[in-house]
Amino acid sequence: MRIENELQRGIDEGLVPRPEEPDDGDAGGVAVTAPPSWWFSLDCRSCGHTFRRGDRVRVDAENRTAEHLEPGLGCAGGPAAERTTEADEFAAGLLSAWTTDAPVVRLADGDPRLPRPGQGPAPRCLHCANTFRPGEYVVVCPCHRDDPVCDAAVHRDPARGLPCWERWRPDGTVTICPVAKARADGNG
Repeated sequence: MRIENELQRGIDEGLVPRPEEPDDGDAGGVAVTAPPSWWFSLDCRSCGHTFRRGDRVRVDAENRTAEHLEPGLGCAGGPAAERTTEADEFAAGLLSAWTTDAPVVRLADGDPRLPRPGQGPAPRCLHCANTFRPGEYVVVCPCHRDDPVCDAAVHRDPARGLPCWERWRPDGTVTICPVAKARADGNG
């Protein structure tokens, strides 16, 4: 009974309109990216990565530019930083318990799927359309595994809140490459 009362109270509170909060990015300075932010899903001019929900940014409202303050991206936030050992252990535990037949790889610096500023559009996740970041886990499209045709990928990093693979392919399989339209087994 108590859980039902708490659930109903949460639902009721969620339906009450909240006063509009000012968007820190409208005035410039430091802000946290949210879906209503004008820079949400755009590319950072320094690192080439998309702006995602929760990313800290430095906003220049006058010039209408934004730049990451995320330490792992190495632009306005300083040098790139690796994920902590505890986070790696957590991610490894999640992935070992949440198995799939698809090959999961961790993106390292220099991976061709990572953005390179000034080199055109960066590869993006086929599900969420965000760029890939160093250290993220992805499923690489299985078309022609020995000689990839498309080299497309989908996030599979639930520890970072990116369960794109499970949302995109709940059954965990790809039979036709979504990019090259080839059979995933390499026989077509």
